[in-house]
Amino acid sequence: MRLDRSKSIALLFITVGLLICLHQFGHLMGWLVPVSMVVLGYVGIKNDKKIGWLIFGIGALILTFKLSGLLILGLAVWMLVYGFRMLKKQDVSSNHEF
Repeated sequence: MRLDRSKSIALLFITVGLLICLHQFGHLMGWLVPVSMVVLGYVGIKNDKKIGWLIFGIGALILTFKLSGLLILGLAVWMLVYGFRMLKKQDVSSNHEF
């Protein structure tokens, strides 16, 4: 295939379009890669391959970092609920002292 000017411009447009599309799906790929690493690591562990543990561990670590915002939010909600329960228990015990 001979590349002339019009084919070069067409290939440039295709390449730029693909890069833009991949950037738009970057968030999906950011989740797809660690999940697939965990799944492939699990398959490796089931097949008695030592590399499966490494792939599984790296994928799980990446997923933990990706989920850190949700984990922190869950911790904050737990702290609120636990704090309110502690205050409620103190109010109940202080009423019985009188």
